[in-house]
Amino acid sequence: HKMNSDIQLSMSLIDHSSLNFAKGSTDVNTGEQVIYRGFINGGPTSGTKGVIKRKYARKAIVDLGTLGTWNVPYFLLSPSIVSETM
Repeated sequence: HKMNSDIQLSMSLIDHSSLNFAKGSTDVNTGEQVIYRGFINGGPTSGTKGVIKRKYARKAIVDLGTLGTWNVPYFLLSPSIVSETM
């Protein structure tokens, strides 16, 4: 069976231009809440929130709560925008 028309599939994706990814150790602070944005097999789920515990030149030690503590390269982290309403 041959298709006679071209079909463009549309997929809703995350608008990465609106995400602020960390570029290095100067973009995050120890104790700051961040969001993990990676997609690595066996790794944490993308979108998981964590807290920076320690910073190194190319990666941070991030406490991801029940998922454990992970070494995460800065380019897989974005600062968490926390709005407190009290």
